[in-house]
Amino acid sequence: MNAGPEISAIVISYNGMRFLPDCLSTLTADLADLSYEIIVVDNGSTDGSAGYVREHYPQIVLQENERNLGFAAAVNMGLQRARGRYLYILNQDLRFPKGTARSLLERMQGDGTIGLIGPAYRDFDGHLQPSARALPTYRHVLYKALFLDRLFPRNREFSSWKMGWFDHRSEMFLEQPMGAAMLIPHEVVAKVGLMDERFPLLMNDVDYCRRIADAGYRLLYFPDAVVEHYVGASTGARPYRTIVTSHLALYRYLRKYARGREYPLLWLCGVLLALGLIPRLIARFIRD
Repeated sequence: MNAGPEISAIVISYNGMRFLPDCLSTLTADLADLSYEIIVVDNGSTDGSAGYVREHYPQIVLQENERNLGFAAAVNMGLQRARGRYLYILNQDLRFPKGTARSLLERMQGDGTIGLIGPAYRDFDGHLQPSARALPTYRHVLYKALFLDRLFPRNREFSSWKMGWFDHRSEMFLEQPMGAAMLIPHEVVAKVGLMDERFPLLMNDVDYCRRIADAGYRLLYFPDAVVEHYVGASTGARPYRTIVTSHLALYRYLRKYARGREYPLLWLCGVLLALGLIPRLIARFIRD
């Protein structure tokens, strides 16, 4: 470990040529004053993404998968190849203002209790993106089914999952910073293990945050560092499939941690999530 770089940046790529050039150019510029390596795990792209990396960034470690193995499996491949003291797990649809990585790194190094730190996010037009969340529970499924989270979007209870009451301008220890950019010490990954590949696309970051907290670490939302993020770059291409996948992934997450007398609540949540697919799919069809 001592011979490795300070940061290993792991970028997960899938048909990302729309975003990958900006992502890699701003990332390399942001990391330039640090000891680093960049690992790109390409999940079977068919748009020339892997070829672009080979041609323009020969110094990058490129893992080419023959097919899309899912986000969690791709992250795990990157984690297993990474040599850095800190592991920087990244989506492809990001741009990095200068100083972002150093700001995250210095804040993390100042507190040994932090097991994961995440930045604030702005979209490509500069608007702040809500990204701080609590871990989902049975009551959150109920609030969503009854539309209470939408009727009372800033209520501390009814909006407690997505933290609609939070202004995202203050540093806060919380349960789940958004997983598009996560900086984690290598020693934490060694203790917690790899991502759970039963969550191939969605909820893998939620599950990983829970496991980091269960291992005794704290998770920090740190708005002094800001990343530009294009929402839905990976999931927007298949919106109907994404809606179904999101409901299934949430159920699988709740089922993973259900215990004993909680199973009736789990069954109820499964029914509510299944019923909730109908209005979501109809609304999407109308928008299209």
